[in-house]
Amino acid sequence: MDQDSQKHAIDSLRDWSKWLIGVDFAAATGCVVVLQSADPGGVARLLLVLAISAFALSVLCAIVLTRVLASVVERLPLTGGDGRPVSIAAYRLGGGLLTVGGLASAQIVLMALGGGLLIGWIVV
Repeated sequence: MDQDSQKHAIDSLRDWSKWLIGVDFAAATGCVVVLQSADPGGVARLLLVLAISAFALSVLCAIVLTRVLASVVERLPLTGGDGRPVSIAAYRLGGGLLTVGGLASAQIVLMALGGGLLIGWIVV
């Protein structure tokens, strides 16, 4: 993966994250409106609260990922120990356990979880 490919991957992932922030925010806002106006009880309320939490965590992951991608651009081209270009997905945040790929996966999993909980509320 050369520098141009890495830059294109970063741009695509950033666009995806921005889109996801909008979708998650709209979904969470809709859940909050239902929670306040309809005042569901029991399991339905729990499902809505969990859906809001999942959407909010997905937004948080997307915000962090967008910030990290800005830092990654400054370090391009990313290379491995042998000097060959590597995937941006393997880039570790601050040398820690989290990777760009892990954050990207977390944001989509949390969005899907929120969607599943929202569907669960509709079914209940």
